[in-house]
Amino acid sequence: MTDVPVSDRPAEPSADGSSGASSRSAEEWSPTNPLLRFVRELVVIVVIALIASALLRAFVLQAFFVPSGSMLPEIQLHDRIVVSRIGDIERGEVVVFQDPGGWIPVSEQPQPPGTLRRALEWVGVLPASGHEHLVKRVIGLPGDRVVCCDRSGKLRINGYAVDESGFLRQNGQGADNVQFDVVVPADAIFVLGDNRYRSGDSSRHPNGQDAFVPLDLVVGRAFAVVWPAGNAHILHVPSAYDDVPDGGTPPQRGTFESVDPGDR
Repeated sequence: MTDVPVSDRPAEPSADGSSGASSRSAEEWSPTNPLLRFVRELVVIVVIALIASALLRAFVLQAFFVPSGSMLPEIQLHDRIVVSRIGDIERGEVVVFQDPGGWIPVSEQPQPPGTLRRALEWVGVLPASGHEHLVKRVIGLPGDRVVCCDRSGKLRINGYAVDESGFLRQNGQGADNVQFDVVVPADAIFVLGDNRYRSGDSSRHPNGQDAFVPLDLVVGRAFAVVWPAGNAHILHVPSAYDDVPDGGTPPQRGTFESVDPGDR
């Protein structure tokens, strides 16, 4: 009789009648298998991290990509900024808000993010692409009267002349090239860009209530530039607004009047 090679012999049955190969397969998928345990723990950690990131984004912090140069020189084109959703909005702070309607021209609107990017933005892995948001500085709070400009070219808030020359991009010119006299209504703010002469902000929307941003559209206060690393810095509130007096009782509807430069 010819001997059967060892490699071709049938597997010896185990005590319970199963083959050795079946036993090895069961061991590989056993909960006590180190590799399987590592994979399972890794999946749990990733899921918890994504949930924590989504909650952080929804209630505490959110990152945004800045697609325009309206806040030069403080915030550069294509910077990444971090926004806090906690706390009240104060005069002089930089805020991110949803487009109130028609502020972003169609020609300047970036392409909406794809499904994958939207999902990664939603959980906070990627910064919001900013295709529906703007970033500006808060100039007027509810009840404030904001006038541009006095004879020295300064903005006046509640009668106080604000020297913004330390942080505006104005090249020695006045605080704005649009003349206006506005009163901010209840539950809204009046905002301007630091690159005042090239910013599509409140001063460029004089019709009806278009100049005023409802507070419920404000995402939060931008407090830091985080990328690129060479531009990273904290966004401090300029001291120029420290001595501005409080405004009056805010009206239900704001007013926007164009001012003849000769009337200043």
